[in-house]
Amino acid sequence: MKYHSQIMIAGIGSPHGDDQVGWEIVRQIQDRNSDSNLVCVRLARTPDELLDWMSDFKQLVICDACQGAGDVGSFHHWEWPCRQLETMQWSGTHNLSLPAVLSLAEQLGKLPDSVHIWGVEVAQAQPGQSMTDSVMAGAIAVAETLCKELVIPVKTAGTQHA
Repeated sequence: MKYHSQIMIAGIGSPHGDDQVGWEIVRQIQDRNSDSNLVCVRLARTPDELLDWMSDFKQLVICDACQGAGDVGSFHHWEWPCRQLETMQWSGTHNLSLPAVLSLAEQLGKLPDSVHIWGVEVAQAQPGQSMTDSVMAGAIAVAETLCKELVIPVKTAGTQHA
């Protein structure tokens, strides 16, 4: 399926505690975006789901929880390929790690021209828990940064939608 947009923003996560952060970033962008044709947003539980979606886009932006990059709630940005990603722990119990999926996509010729990864440092991912305040603040900061960097038109107060 071909999309009108050139950019896909994918949030990886689960409904468990801080592991929701990738999904939350995407929701924040979706809530702010006034032009739904500019970006395509997707939610994934595991990185390998990206393999089915990424080949139709020129730019892929991945948002996920990470551990080992800094203080809880801090956010980080990498451009693929990046060796540092292989030393990080990514959210959940993925069958294939995010770096492994991106390497596989490259070998299969599915990797978009530009791949950016945004990670928010997390503390806990326990079932039944909500995201911690510091991780939520990191999610909001990443969404705001991405809207500015990707020049996503932001909804203004008073905008009406059908």
